[in-house]
Amino acid sequence: MKSKKDIEIVAAGHTCLDLIPAFTIEGKVDKMTDVLVPGKMINMGNCVVVGGGPVTNAGVSIRRLGVKTELIGKIGDDDFGKQILQWYEEHEGHFKGIHMVKGESTSYTIAICIPGIDRFYLHHCGANDTFGYDDMDFDLVARSKLMLFGYPPWMRKIYDNTGKELTKILKRTKELGTTTALDLSLPDVNSYAGQVNWKAILTDWVPLSDIMVPSAEEIFYFLYKERFLEKKAKLGPKESVLDHMTAKDISTLGSDLIKMGTSIAMVKCGHRGLYIRTAGKEQLKKLGAAGCKDPENWANRELWFPVYQEEKFVGALGSGDSAIAGFLSAFVREHTIESCLRYANAAGSMNVTVPDGLTWNKGFDDLTKRIKAGWKTKDLKIDEKGWKKEREFWVGPDNHGKWES
Repeated sequence: MKSKKDIEIVAAGHTCLDLIPAFTIEGKVDKMTDVLVPGKMINMGNCVVVGGGPVTNAGVSIRRLGVKTELIGKIGDDDFGKQILQWYEEHEGHFKGIHMVKGESTSYTIAICIPGIDRFYLHHCGANDTFGYDDMDFDLVARSKLMLFGYPPWMRKIYDNTGKELTKILKRTKELGTTTALDLSLPDVNSYAGQVNWKAILTDWVPLSDIMVPSAEEIFYFLYKERFLEKKAKLGPKESVLDHMTAKDISTLGSDLIKMGTSIAMVKCGHRGLYIRTAGKEQLKKLGAAGCKDPENWANRELWFPVYQEEKFVGALGSGDSAIAGFLSAFVREHTIESCLRYANAAGSMNVTVPDGLTWNKGFDDLTKRIKAGWKTKDLKIDEKGWKKEREFWVGPDNHGKWES
């Protein structure tokens, strides 16, 4: 007998504790070594300590946006694990899907966010590396309309053996009639995870993922590793691979994901906004419990939506997770594709005004008011063939669906 779908979304996968020390630096910083000098003591501000990872940053954000949400993750029985549970209990209440395992170490991230320099992280995967099928609470999954699984490239058991563990999880989730969404993360190219054949793994994962929500750099690395490394080798100061990716590069990635079997591919492009590509109407009708209300509006779309102008920029930690939270929160409310993109960028743009991935969130109604008040987007120019500006979106050459009314 099928379970009652009384939960909108369950967020599963990578769970950690985020430690975000505040740099109290005045003036412009050109390079990291101007600040991080051996033997030098650096005067710091307060350190923000919060639950982190996509399970928290996306899952808790979705809950704060008014969607009934549960979490599934794995932590150790060490001090960091106890601190994560305490943080949940104090700020969000109890989550039965967060399991503390004796003898395991808890994952943590120290975010180094120096003003003027791209952020970087000191990260320990901890219990995430041993997370597998048996750590999933499928009773929660069965009760959920949609499951978001986040950051499998930072979970060794999940991606080992050509990703068989997550393949099993995704298959079981779809058998339960639950829509699947998959977020990725970029491994250190020199690490064990960086040497894995990700293209082969994604060949199994993508057809089992109704919605793909990776960043442009992540999916470019996984599908076109050599081209990614070529671009990376030529970067100038403060440049990223994303800065050197063309609209055609990103459009190709969207097309690839649809051909590989996903139904909706939303590619996060950082300061350049969000790109989305969708499959045809018949495929969209097979999305599971969290389906599209209007397949005519969602089918065969190719859109690019610029980011909103933020009030101030503090840091981008968790902004991708927040964008996913905004997108999925609107999606399960049966919004149009255009509206889902607005809420995704609204959440991501609010996120960069705070040091962590959560304190920006004042609820779905707050985002609605900002959007309806005529929130301006930043300038985005696409000069490539087949692209044109329509409404507040850039429209790709493969956009054939129906606009929202």
